Amino acid sequence: MDNYVAKHDKLMRLLQMHIESATPDHAVVTMPLTPDHRNGMGFAHGGAIFSLADVAFGAAANAGKLTGVVSLSTAIEFLRPGKTGPLRAEATAVRRGAHVQSYDVRVYDGEGTLIARCMASGYQTDVALPS
Repeated sequence: MDNYVAKHDKLMRLLQMHIESATPDHAVVTMPLTPDHRNGMGFAHGGAIFSLADVAFGAAANAGKLTGVVSLSTAIEFLRPGKTGPLRAEATAVRRGAHVQSYDVRVYDGEGTLIARCMASGYQTDVALPS
C-alpha cells in the first residue's frame, strides 16, 4: 500500500504494525501481540495500544494528502485488557475540516473485544510530505 505513514513511520515497523487499508475516511491497522507488546501482567501494553491507535489515525488523516496532518490531541480510554492478538485499530473520520481532522479510533483484541477507544484530532499543515 502506498501510504505516507507506512513508508516513513519507523515506530510502526518496530512494533510490527501493518496498514491493512487507509483512506481519508477510514483506516485499519493491525499489530501482533508478542511478549514484547505485553506489560508486566501479560496483557497488551497501554503504550502499544496507544501507538496502534495513533498510527491508525495518522494513516487515515494523511491518506492521499500532499501536505501533512499532525496530532493536536488524543484522548484514550482503556476499556478491557488486551489478552489475545493480533490487535486491530479502526479509525473513522468524524470531522474532516479544512484545518482540523477528527477521528474516532477503536482498538480490538484478537477475539474482537473492544479494548480501547479514543478521539484523535489533527491539524492540516501546509508542510509537504516527503516522497
